[in-house]
Amino acid sequence: MNLYNRSTLSVLLSIIAIVLFATTIQAKGSDDEIVVKRERQYKGEALYGFMNGGSELYLEYGFKHLRAIDVTYRGEDYTVEIYKMESPEDAFGIYSIHTYGILFADTVFNYDCHTSMQLQTISGDTYYTVVFDKPSKEINYDAVNLIKHYMLESDNSAIFTIPEQISEIVNRKSGKLKFMRGPLALLAGTPELSDYFKNVTNYKIWSLKGEKSHNSKAFFYSQNEESITRLKSSLPISGLIMQGKDWLLFEF
Repeated sequence: MNLYNRSTLSVLLSIIAIVLFATTIQAKGSDDEIVVKRERQYKGEALYGFMNGGSELYLEYGFKHLRAIDVTYRGEDYTVEIYKMESPEDAFGIYSIHTYGILFADTVFNYDCHTSMQLQTISGDTYYTVVFDKPSKEINYDAVNLIKHYMLESDNSAIFTIPEQISEIVNRKSGKLKFMRGPLALLAGTPELSDYFKNVTNYKIWSLKGEKSHNSKAFFYSQNEESITRLKSSLPISGLIMQGKDWLLFEF
């Protein structure tokens, strides 16, 4: 009974926190209101109408829907982009390809990338990015508040997990860990692996950048036995670390 009461109290406190946060960001006063200047939405291949280049990469990751919102918040202009992807893995994948120039990582959210002009993060099967005009050498908490606000409007219940074979190898994931499931992602994220996968299809790859050269690792998963055989035959014997029925862990 006590356990039930504690669980109920925890849920109620979470709901109250969300309501208070929404009230704070919307109703502090005119200077703190989010003013939407323009909003556009794109589904599937309509993404080509938004991006001059790069749409193919998003589509390879199973892109479904984009909300692009230009807002003014606390006197500054921001562009908020909310990408609904096929799965939590794909949301992390497209996020991981874009994590560079990092000032701070994995601080406010489980996975986040802060640069001088942008904040990126994921939640469930959704990838969020906020671009700001005024450069910042510190964490831009106004950008953080914007993402938290739009997270309240989304279904973020999908769970994101990392294969246990690599989940504990490194503490900070953003900027080091990348998820790929196609040739475009490989070229963008870990081009040095491309030669291994020229004749391999239907796969998922997690690459983990090592602290030193030639110390990077990759986790390969496929339910296609032929793909596993082809990859294994192309790897140097010393590179294979572990293997299972449908996966390989190797160094490159």
